[in-house]
Amino acid sequence: MAITTSLSNTSKEELGHGLDGYGIDNVKALPYYKPTPADITISNHLPSDKKKVLFKNVNIFDSTGADIYPGDVLVEGEHIQKVGKFEFTPDADTLVINGHGKKTLMSGLIDAHTHLSWNDSPTLDGLTSLPVEEHVLHTARSARTYLDCGYTMCFGAASARPRLDLVIKQAIKTGIIPGPRTLSSGQEIATTNGAIIPSISKMTDGADGMRQAVQELISSGVDNIKLSMTGDYAHETMGAEETYYTLSETRAAVEEAHNRGKRVCAHARSAASVRLCALTGVDVIYHASFTDAETMDMLEELKDRIFVAPAINFPLETCNGGGIPLD
Repeated sequence: MAITTSLSNTSKEELGHGLDGYGIDNVKALPYYKPTPADITISNHLPSDKKKVLFKNVNIFDSTGADIYPGDVLVEGEHIQKVGKFEFTPDADTLVINGHGKKTLMSGLIDAHTHLSWNDSPTLDGLTSLPVEEHVLHTARSARTYLDCGYTMCFGAASARPRLDLVIKQAIKTGIIPGPRTLSSGQEIATTNGAIIPSISKMTDGADGMRQAVQELISSGVDNIKLSMTGDYAHETMGAEETYYTLSETRAAVEEAHNRGKRVCAHARSAASVRLCALTGVDVIYHASFTDAETMDMLEELKDRIFVAPAINFPLETCNGGGIPLD
């Protein structure tokens, strides 16, 4: 089933719960949700590593809104101890990195919409056409690339294979490969005939099916649950304004994940899908490309508890020819 118009025009039978009367007041009544803290520690220090690091004579971008300013930064173990102008005499257990006034030191970046296992394939089906061994190597390279570009934290938004995110996260944690801290994800949950890329999707239908799919993903060890709720204009026949989830399905998935301490993110381009996310407490909404005025009002009410990550570079690069095969 595709919901392509206002949800108020969709029958109660189709939605499982009618949306007549559902609006801003229901959104305001949503409880605040706090997930169980995930393990994002990294234990990759060697016995020979220095216990302290002094970044000397650098330009500091401290992410507080202040202008860049010159100074030093002292790190001890996992903690930043001093920032700015201060006196410190390095000892034998201090690694000194001198920026000579030309280098900038900034807080690590966070990517809110990460697919470490996307492998630069020019086609959607190519995301899983690699043998798993080669796919692991591509995923490890992606993790290293993120770190090299300044990203020290990634929020997993679906894995091309069930355990790739989990394996890479553990390899980073133990120092086998370099990469950012990661909140891992599994395959995205899609409804029957509602998967943009069936080979990367875990398909199910109905509220009970959603609960079971969420339970299985959490049992595998993931940190985040991903719902694939709409089509996408990257697909030839599944438009971005088509919605493949019902209210009862969305609510069941969110309730099951939240009851078990996990966040939920959603591929949601249509206004209908974004409204479903707002009404059920989805934690992170991706794209929201065709959101209408009513749904924007809902998101405004929820701005302190729901994140919207437009992922604007994807449509921008698509319009400019990025990632499109020459033939």
